[in-house]
Amino acid sequence: GAENEQLLSRLAALEAGEAGEGAAPSDAAVQEMDLAAAMSALRAHASVPRVAAAVGERLADLCADERSRQAAAEAGAIELVMAALRTHSEERVQCKGCAALGTICSGTEGGAEGRQQRAADAGALEAVVAAMRAHPQSASVQWSGGSAL
Repeated sequence: GAENEQLLSRLAALEAGEAGEGAAPSDAAVQEMDLAAAMSALRAHASVPRVAAAVGERLADLCADERSRQAAAEAGAIELVMAALRTHSEERVQCKGCAALGTICSGTEGGAEGRQQRAADAGALEAVVAAMRAHPQSASVQWSGGSAL
């Protein structure tokens, strides 16, 4: 009856990302976020694997250029992604986290070496290898992990 309709309406709102204040953002909302907002979303919703994966994907997209990669690293993105990789074993989180690390650490310009060292110090090499071992049948994890290495 009416209770069922309310539940269905609430479910539709949640799926659409209209969850209200304090609720985890939708994947679509994350894909529109800037660096600071995406990192804040992950900090606020670190326990939600879907958010961890969406933010990993967004960070990889945002870090297409050197300035963004450096800004992300300086803002703590490497450590934030590492925390997500350690917290969530789900394939999508592992894939998007590895992709984010690979993108943030990519490049040959002056700051790249520092970002790579920062990631290594944070345990990124071990985390990427662990992701690849945990998901040997996942082409996406193998690809993003191999690219990150």
